[in-house]
Amino acid sequence: MDKSWMHSDRKSKAYELGVEAFLNFSVENLLTTTHIRCPCVKCVNLKVFGVGIIRDHLYFNGVDQSYKNWTFHGEPWEATTNASRNVEEDDDHSRYSFVSEEIKMDDNDFGDFGSDPYEFANVIGDGDQPLYPSCRKYTKLSALVKLYNLKAKHGMSDVCFTELLILQGDLLP
Repeated sequence: MDKSWMHSDRKSKAYELGVEAFLNFSVENLLTTTHIRCPCVKCVNLKVFGVGIIRDHLYFNGVDQSYKNWTFHGEPWEATTNASRNVEEDDDHSRYSFVSEEIKMDDNDFGDFGSDPYEFANVIGDGDQPLYPSCRKYTKLSALVKLYNLKAKHGMSDVCFTELLILQGDLLP
């Protein structure tokens, strides 16, 4: 599917036709048309809406241009299996090699979750928890992703972002 419209001016006919083609593609390839993830810059596929609202969001906010493989909208995931990538299981980081090559990571970027096998599961499990007990709008993971998007969008330094996270931790119940 042609995705060149994503880089077009939002007032152009190419963008308008692209939005319609995208929405038609989503409706044809998803099981539901009432709950589709919104790929606009503000929602970044974290919120779900009907087609009409998504259309408005794409016109008003623009499309998230980093969303290149439309897996949330019915496009098949590109082959990432070990067999298709000829990955050998002997090397600890070999299963991630295709990622590190594409985004220029080195061994220091992989992080270390220690020897506890449940530590990573706990980190992932926290992503489904509400941000605070009565919060219904954000989970811990969605809030963190939203904050990271703001960091990247506005070019915040790591020091500034860390201090902001500490402050927000103190502000939240």
